[in-house]
Amino acid sequence: MKIAAREWNLLAITLGVVVCALTYLALEPYLLEWKGFRDKQEELTSRLERAENMLARRESVTARLAEIRQGLPVFPAGKKVEAELLMTLEKVAGQHGLVLTRRAADAEKEAGDLFETAITCDWEGELAALVHFLYEQQTENAVSDVRHLSVQPASGPHAGLDRLKGSFTIYYAYRRENGATESKTEASPASSAPEAPQPEMDTL
Repeated sequence: MKIAAREWNLLAITLGVVVCALTYLALEPYLLEWKGFRDKQEELTSRLERAENMLARRESVTARLAEIRQGLPVFPAGKKVEAELLMTLEKVAGQHGLVLTRRAADAEKEAGDLFETAITCDWEGELAALVHFLYEQQTENAVSDVRHLSVQPASGPHAGLDRLKGSFTIYYAYRRENGATESKTEASPASSAPEAPQPEMDTL
């Protein structure tokens, strides 16, 4: 049987496709492994570049951190700051027409020579009051930072169309003299131990 040149070409192409497919299937695990190596290499290169950039900017970053640290308020050692922070927050909110309907302060957190207290508030007011309040908090640099904020229309018979309500959590950063934390409630003195009974002497 005579095979035409066209059929030989089709046969050669088919064999070539089969060989390529088998080669790919055989090399696929190695290709995936190589791709994983390349991805890890790119990630390590990126980390190295970021580390080099941080080292290059170390002096400026250190100077900036020192400047921010010096700008933080300093409270006496052992003084509880929640009441003062709440009063300041209430005053700023009132200046902009924002009503704080609930306030709750979390426990103080310590990070080296810096301290942080978070205060969560429920608020009610107009959008303009909220914007002005947030803007003033933003201009406090590193002293205060609003990290959580929720907004929704206010409900109730006296709530207007532009009346809003919600909640926010604001974090205050500060330092303490000598790096001491808040004073703890002193434990009540232990009651004195009862006197040991005196041994009785038998009479003759």
